[in-house]
Amino acid sequence: MKGMSLKLLGRKDVPTVKLFATLRKAAGEKDFRSDARNVAEVLEEVEKRYGDKVSRYLRNCIILVNGQNAGYLKGKRTKLEEEDEVSIFPPLAGG
Repeated sequence: MKGMSLKLLGRKDVPTVKLFATLRKAAGEKDFRSDARNVAEVLEEVEKRYGDKVSRYLRNCIILVNGQNAGYLKGKRTKLEEEDEVSIFPPLAGG
């Protein structure tokens, strides 16, 4: 698994980060486990793991923590607990 820390492999007591649409395609994987303590750390980890090919989408992405928009929680300061699920969606367009 791309960039997976061996200490996190298979663990279920850390947050899962799920990538969608063009983020998933650019990253080459659909999810990973993270020991991030908040949303800001998740975004830093995504940038570090995947670089420019993914980071350009992060400026305007939609982030859900357990199905709730992080923007309505505490934004990037939203704390993460064991087994939380962070979903990251790139900007969407169309009509």
